[in-house]
Amino acid sequence: MPLATAMRRAFVTLLAATPVLSIAAPAAHFDTGAEGWRVVDFSCCSTDYVTPSTTFAANWHAAGGTPGGYIDFADPSSGSFYFEASSAFTGDLSAYLGGTLGFARKVTAPEGSVQWRDDPDVVIVSGGQSYVWRGLANPGADWSAEQVTLRAAGWTLGGLGGAAVSESAFAAALGNVSALYLRGETINGIVETTALDHVQISAVPEPSAALMLLTGLGMMALRRRRS
Repeated sequence: MPLATAMRRAFVTLLAATPVLSIAAPAAHFDTGAEGWRVVDFSCCSTDYVTPSTTFAANWHAAGGTPGGYIDFADPSSGSFYFEASSAFTGDLSAYLGGTLGFARKVTAPEGSVQWRDDPDVVIVSGGQSYVWRGLANPGADWSAEQVTLRAAGWTLGGLGGAAVSESAFAAALGNVSALYLRGETINGIVETTALDHVQISAVPEPSAALMLLTGLGMMALRRRRS
């Protein structure tokens, strides 16, 4: 039998035999409601990012997101407010080590407002400690997509000035997440309204068995042509 025919038959057979995995990664698109997300406020000058002082219900909007619905909240105090993820984003997230956390934000504020950069953009709470990450820039008046890799690089412990997090410590933290916060405090002063949409955790893509088989058969064909 020609090798090309054998490759096609093997590929079809493998596709028929390979189960289709259906694992729902944590996601929030806010198309039908706030989906269990809330807003929390940390007292002024607090840097622990573990225990908020106040909790609020997020405002939900049915349209205007990226696309569909979204949530937002107006700065409630001189402290730092965050969007608190639903329980779908807590617990054992170790399967997503090396993957990504993506989200979209936009900010409405008076013209000439001064940017606030003294808080992390993402906070993971695990074992009573906060693991924090800050992006390169604040969101603007239009929706901007942001993404952080779920690896230790770029994360610090307890605050922006904290110690760098080791890979083993970050992996352990992902295995027992008690809270996930995304920053809403983006302007100096109690003037801004921050919106959030399209939050998604994604795992590292794994090569399928079919792809690995095709690679192996391709190498066999190459060796055969050279012989």
